[in-house]
Amino acid sequence: MRQRIKIALMVLIVMAVTVPLAAHAAVVGRFTQVTGQVDLLKQGKIPAVAVKVQDGVEPGDVIRTKTGAKAQLTMVDDSIITLAPESRLALADYQYEPARQERRVVLRILRGLIQTVVNRIIKREQPDFLIETHTAVIGVRGSNPYFLLMPGFTSVYLPHGLLEVKSNNPAIPFQVLLRDMQFTQIPLNQQPMLAQALTPAMLNNLEKMMTTGIAPGLSWSGPPAGSAGSTVGVGADFLFKSGVSPDQKIMQQTIPPQVVPKAQTPAPSAPAAPSAPSSPSGSPITPGGSG
Repeated sequence: MRQRIKIALMVLIVMAVTVPLAAHAAVVGRFTQVTGQVDLLKQGKIPAVAVKVQDGVEPGDVIRTKTGAKAQLTMVDDSIITLAPESRLALADYQYEPARQERRVVLRILRGLIQTVVNRIIKREQPDFLIETHTAVIGVRGSNPYFLLMPGFTSVYLPHGLLEVKSNNPAIPFQVLLRDMQFTQIPLNQQPMLAQALTPAMLNNLEKMMTTGIAPGLSWSGPPAGSAGSTVGVGADFLFKSGVSPDQKIMQQTIPPQVVPKAQTPAPSAPAAPSAPSSPSGSPITPGGSG
């Protein structure tokens, strides 16, 4: 009898240890395309491991693409995430309960150019699919935006859908809504620029850079005259200049891969302030259209 009790206790102890681990290791997506050198930092920690098609990802993982590499993931909610060369993304949180129509996604872009395609729309007052960068928080609602990190600001380009864009500084409640074929930029500790037109030529170049990376055609010319040192700098056409040598490649801000803070539930958004002409230091960026 005592032997049976001991065995039962041992089984309970093993279950108490292994069940939480199994729950934590839930696969929330798989690599459906891998080109070149792509690696994964499990729970954001080194050493990185090379990935291949059909490898799984879990909340807390960090994905990195090297020079000339590209990766695409298909997630449990049918969303698609594509990383251009030299990009880095943390899956800070990814929860999806289809039976209850509940989702909680937080993707933290740490470097580069990334596109998300959110196919499934779940009706909620607040966005349930969030993108965080070093300057912005973006709520995605059934759309296919591109996100580009640059020193001191984030650029967001929306071919189709609806985005809620704001600064990651809670003291700046101003919010911009992006709709079909619009873009904005969010400088560090400043409100987003007013929405501007995304031209077909700009979109075509963004699609190319998803394969080539952002280095060919990128230069950093510093802040414009009269901007009081703003790092927003050049107009949107800087994306599409050609003939830039490799030594002019921009140095992007990169968050250490080991640091993947637990996602926090955001506070309810404040009502959007009425649109008004921006000051000279925060005037909207004029988009470029040449390829």
